[in-house]
Amino acid sequence: MKKVLSLGVAALVGLLAVIGLAPAAQAYPEVIIDLTAQPTVLYGGQTFTATATANVSCDWTLEWNGDSRDKNASQKFVTVYTAPDVTKITKIPLHGTCVYELPDGATPVTSKVSTKAAAGPLTTWKRTIMITVLPRGSAVTPPGDDLPNTGGPDLWILLAGLGLVGLGTAVTLRSRRKVQTA
Repeated sequence: MKKVLSLGVAALVGLLAVIGLAPAAQAYPEVIIDLTAQPTVLYGGQTFTATATANVSCDWTLEWNGDSRDKNASQKFVTVYTAPDVTKITKIPLHGTCVYELPDGATPVTSKVSTKAAAGPLTTWKRTIMITVLPRGSAVTPPGDDLPNTGGPDLWILLAGLGLVGLGTAVTLRSRRKVQTA
């Protein structure tokens, strides 16, 4: 009994030592930078919103269709672009760049869609999103309310189905009662 008790105390002391000696969490958070566009498919003449966000202060540059826009020392940059009129489906890249100073001990951004390059104390993050512009003539007008109801009335079918389910339930219960009383 004493061996089991001393083994349990030793295990508890070992667990507390492991928990107490665990390394502290990283002092600096990971740098998170993102670029989004909404919508990414639009017709000529329509607008889309490009939104760049980060948890560090960035010198932003967003460039689309030859139109470059900058914003310095900001964690969020929102801008609106207007699609040009095109005669065929055209894909135009939206380039986003964030130049920021990496805090001491922070983890730089790493992902499949972004790149980083150290340039002294500054780090550059880049991302490209393809925006698809459709010709205006390819737009289809949605159907109006003046179309005929070709599906026929469906409320009576629903009511008939519910009636049949109720009738089947009643017949099943009645036949079970007859079998049990016999």
